[in-house]
Amino acid sequence: MHILDALDFHARFRSSELAILHAGGAVSFAQLRASVLAAASRIRVHGFDSNLPVGVYITDPFHQFVLTLALMHEAIPSFSGSLTYEPPPDGVAFGAYISDRHAPFMAGASVVTPDAAWFAPGPAVERRAFKSPKSLVRILASSGTTGRSKAVAFDSATIELGIRYPAMIGALGEASSMTLIGLSSGLGFRHRLGHLQMGNLQIFPPQRLVDAMNVMRIYGVKFLTASPQHLQTMLEIAESAGMTFPTLTHLRIAGSVMPRVTLLRVRARLCPNVTGDYGCTEAGMIAEAPGDLLDRIPGCAGIVHPFNKVEIVDDDDRPLAPGAEGNVRVWSPSIVTEYLGTPHEGDRSLRDGWFYPGDLGRLTPEGLLVLLGRVGEVINAGGVKVSPDLIAGTLLGFGGIRDAAAFGIDLPDRPTEICAAIVTHQPIDTAALLDSCRRVLGARAPHRIVRVEQIPRNQMGKVLVRELRQRVG
Repeated sequence: MHILDALDFHARFRSSELAILHAGGAVSFAQLRASVLAAASRIRVHGFDSNLPVGVYITDPFHQFVLTLALMHEAIPSFSGSLTYEPPPDGVAFGAYISDRHAPFMAGASVVTPDAAWFAPGPAVERRAFKSPKSLVRILASSGTTGRSKAVAFDSATIELGIRYPAMIGALGEASSMTLIGLSSGLGFRHRLGHLQMGNLQIFPPQRLVDAMNVMRIYGVKFLTASPQHLQTMLEIAESAGMTFPTLTHLRIAGSVMPRVTLLRVRARLCPNVTGDYGCTEAGMIAEAPGDLLDRIPGCAGIVHPFNKVEIVDDDDRPLAPGAEGNVRVWSPSIVTEYLGTPHEGDRSLRDGWFYPGDLGRLTPEGLLVLLGRVGEVINAGGVKVSPDLIAGTLLGFGGIRDAAAFGIDLPDRPTEICAAIVTHQPIDTAALLDSCRRVLGARAPHRIVRVEQIPRNQMGKVLVRELRQRVG
């Protein structure tokens, strides 16, 4: 089945039913299909090379979604950029960009800026077919185990499997739904396509979280997917404003394990029915846990889905007995086999048909996965993974900074804080430096910058992270 077959069906079977509520209004399934066809006709006029992916950098999430579907209609692979306009993964050649603003990384490529006419109904165009079932359809960015952005390639069959299997056990949730996870992520992409295929009403959130919370209350959102970072901010807003969400019946936490203290606050203030989701871009949803398990078992990642495989192995990739601690590796029907673009030296996270997410854990005889920490030192701040070296290298690019290091600080009541330490012998405005980092790194920027006299290192120049944490406090 083509990805758009479900939209064609819903546009005929339930043509007048609402498909999406968004900041600019609402569209039925028939109207959504008409917008996709209109955008497809505009894309066809520009004659994009179907052998090269098109990067979509559009601030409006509804228009970004429509353009993604329109590119699928035209058999052109796509990549959705983040709302912070971070560059795409290294080494992937893009044929063009559809963007509402220019960014430095787009230099030398064709950049097309759509207007309202792109989405206005017009003459229908016949759908084009991809050259083969294995043709590239979608690129998603994943930090994997390195914290550096990597391009993950998906064909239509892999996308379908990543939606079909979770839907079989109700893991995609119910209507009406909202996800705060962006379309550029694997979860955000699968969530939106999955609910479209099931004919569920989706509510696309406004950019500001407080506005999204008001939309949830006005339109009666029942199912919400959010990261620990989102939920931490939502708690602060809800508690200060006295907000409640009486229609919210199910809340899914995705991205990383949430601290128990925060989990208790979420269940008390936002929604008592909470599910934790463990997954990755490379293999999709792997396991999930109800709120009671999350509350009772520290580090609980969830019960492994019946169609997936999880093993705990030693450093030589030999499977360990149930209950033993070791490296986590996962397999799913929708697992990818390789990355596109520039290979990352030493990255062996995809090998022998398995994905190694870089987690340490144990698996109980009942199939419950419990996480114990990270194999490396990649910072995972509420699902945002970043290499400390990337942050340090960015800081060293600013004038006056002599040395720099980055690390994560685990906090009892909110997601891990990204902290950076700098050495400088001249006055420096740390607030301005933080702003500069955010412009370069987006969500991967440090939350806090601290000045120190010296970065502790060993004789090989490696940062002594534990000692640095003690100095910073």
